[in-house]
Order: sequence, then C-alpha cells, then structure tokens
Amino acid sequence: MREMIASQCCITILEQFVSTQLALEDRPRIKWFMQDGARPHRTEKVFRFLDEYFENRVIALDYPKFTATGMDWPPYSPNLTPCDNFLWGALKDTVLGNHPSTLDELELAICVACNSISVESLKDVMSNFILPLCHLIFSNGEHFENIVF
Repeated sequence: MREMIASQCCITILEQFVSTQLALEDRPRIKWFMQDGARPHRTEKVFRFLDEYFENRVIALDYPKFTATGMDWPPYSPNLTPCDNFLWGALKDTVLGNHPSTLDELELAICVACNSISVESLKDVMSNFILPLCHLIFSNGEHFENIVF
C-alpha cells in the first residue's frame, strides 16, 4: 500500500523549501507563508515548524488557534497562487491525457508531466502572476473566478 502524505512528509517538504529560501541570498525572502487546509498541513508538528521559521507570518487554517498569531485561511478564498492558476490545470491535462490505469502509471505520468514543464514556462507564470493580484485589489477582494488572465 502506498504511503499517505502525513505531517512528517509535509515537514520534509517544508524543510526543503526553507533551505532553498535561505540559499537564495540574492532574492527577497518570503514575507508570508500560506497553505491550504489539508489535514496533514494542520498538525501540531507542522504548526511548530511554521512558527519557528515564519513566526506570525503564516496564513493557514487553524494556525491562529494553535499559535495565537498569524492569519486564518480565509473561507472561499480566491485561487491566487501560480499553482492554482497554471500548474494544476497543465498537469491534469498532461497526466489524464495519458489515460493511466494503475497507481504506478499515474505516479509516473505525474513525474513526467512535472519534469516536462520548462523553466521558461515557469518564468512566464510568475511574470503574469501580478495580473490576478491587481484585479483582486481593484475589485476590493470580490470573487472573480471566471476572468481569464
């Protein structure tokens, strides 16, 4: 049986993220860290890790209940991350286009799809990320899911 993503796996990914952030000396550091409300993201171990590195600069479901700092994940929040606006759709189209029929085939298709995304595509995604943020500001935070950027 395949290992389910657990809080320790989440912490391992966060440790890799933090070490990458620390290595990027020529780039601005992350000001706020935001994660969704997935159950493995809301454990005491994960919150302790986030508190140690980001302190009160975390937006996450139940995080303020645990630390009395940070910001709770807003209900019905717009999809404002590059992953929401590009990655998941691109991966879904590529992965499901291969019609995987087993978990091994699905895992392989996901890995191949992730590896096929070019650095130029990722740079374009990040360059265009400002557009939805500007729209959010001008719309006073109103919902705008059906707008194509």
